[in-house]
Amino acid sequence: MTLADCRDGQWLIVTNTVGEEITVQALRFGIGEGTRIQVQKNIRGGPVIISKNQLEIAIGRQLADCIQVSPSAGK
Repeated sequence: MTLADCRDGQWLIVTNTVGEEITVQALRFGIGEGTRIQVQKNIRGGPVIISKNQLEIAIGRQLADCIQVSPSAGK
């Protein structure tokens, strides 16, 4: 499943990023394989707002479509 497919409030672990350019963009936000994140708001047709270590980040829809995630247990 991709980050763009997730629901608000869902806890996730990043499992993969598709392509070298996407990996570099995700790493700029501190999001690499194994990173635990929470979806704060998935805006239909817009960005996905995530939180990581008390920092909220808006991830563009195209980037979110290229970030593979799996569900994680809450806090």
